Amino acid sequence: MNTSPMQVFPLLLVGLLVSGCYTYISPEASEKFNARTDPFSVSVYPVNVIRPPGSIQPNIRLAENVVTFLDTEKLANPVLVKEPVLYDFVFSRNQAKVVAHSAKAFAAQISQTGLGTDYALLVEIMVLPDGLPGGIHYYLSDSNGGLADGSFTNDHWDDFKAVQPRTPEDGYEVAIRMLRRNWGN
Repeated sequence: MNTSPMQVFPLLLVGLLVSGCYTYISPEASEKFNARTDPFSVSVYPVNVIRPPGSIQPNIRLAENVVTFLDTEKLANPVLVKEPVLYDFVFSRNQAKVVAHSAKAFAAQISQTGLGTDYALLVEIMVLPDGLPGGIHYYLSDSNGGLADGSFTNDHWDDFKAVQPRTPEDGYEVAIRMLRRNWGN
């Protein structure tokens, strides 16, 4: 195949932009997660609903819904954890920075507390000053604090647009679409 530098450059640029958004993911942990052949167990933590100016409101009911979803869809063997994961939420207009900070804070706590499962999952719903969800995130950490998977979406992405979330419950609907798309067979 003969490709000119002008054909390759746009592809490299897009690749760098996309991969730059997920620099918090551990290549080793991600590779191990993606290579799995057996079902995996996951500790599901209370969903963190973030309200301006950055207060975290853990929601156990939404976490119970995540557990039911993962079990019903057979995407994982979930275990509900009732103790919330709290950290200093850092707001930025750059959503990738918000996600990287929260993901790293979550993984650091997991590495210190240990797990009785293969992985730990945290869903985060960021509510904007107008009261509407503006970003939906999830983070998957292994027991060593290696971030094996994660994703975020906002009003520019299909999962978000399909639901058009107006409440944290709608944000949960976006999150399960993301999990189904990323972890489904």
